[in-house]
Amino acid sequence: MFGMNDPAQTLIQLERYILDGRMEMSEVMAMQFTEMFLARKKRSADDQIMLVKGLRILCDVLVARGKGVRAVASVHILLKERKKLVKILRHGAPHLIDQMTPEAEDQHRAGNVLASGGKKRAARKAYAKAEKLAPGNLSAALDACRYIGYEAKLIDWLALSCQAAGPVIHTGGTFMLEPVGSAPVDAGQVAEALLGAVPHGLGNSSLCAAQAQRIEDEKAAIMRGEAAANARLQSALDSLTPKHDYYEYS
Repeated sequence: MFGMNDPAQTLIQLERYILDGRMEMSEVMAMQFTEMFLARKKRSADDQIMLVKGLRILCDVLVARGKGVRAVASVHILLKERKKLVKILRHGAPHLIDQMTPEAEDQHRAGNVLASGGKKRAARKAYAKAEKLAPGNLSAALDACRYIGYEAKLIDWLALSCQAAGPVIHTGGTFMLEPVGSAPVDAGQVAEALLGAVPHGLGNSSLCAAQAQRIEDEKAAIMRGEAAANARLQSALDSLTPKHDYYEYS
């Protein structure tokens, strides 16, 4: 069964299939992987870790393949098994809890799945929880607008999260926004979503337009060499530079 004797290697192979676009194979493989662990009534901590990781992949693959309805059941299992994993680690290896994927990320994932499965009310709650766990969660705000659609609250959340995310950063050939405490997001995608919200006249349209323009202006400034590729890092480095030449007082 796809070399399941080595679960860690199987997960690596699964990720490779996804990167290669072999989504049908990935779905079959992720389904068998998770079913194998769910069938074990007594699972070790390692088993539980593998199960939770496999369920994350399965949820993502099902959404990517347009199978949101099927993914809904999987994401409920994911959240349930995640709670079990926290309980297991708390009693046996509490130092590993901090190394887990943040709960905000799984709630964000749940929002995507639930919205894809037509459960928009439940999706809004999951996205709201993701924001509560990681304030300024720009990635979740962007997906909420994508999966649920433009609504006043979601548009305002996107615009305010963008505003709080800090300056545009140029890394690896891509322009990104990197909110503190949550995942980085493609700046161009954020600007596109903000501009797409303006014609709807919902929420703070002026803030949407202003933030979209800010992103484009900062991208242009970086390309012209007028701004640092990573203004946040540059500011941190500048703060370490002595402001005075202490030798001049000798």
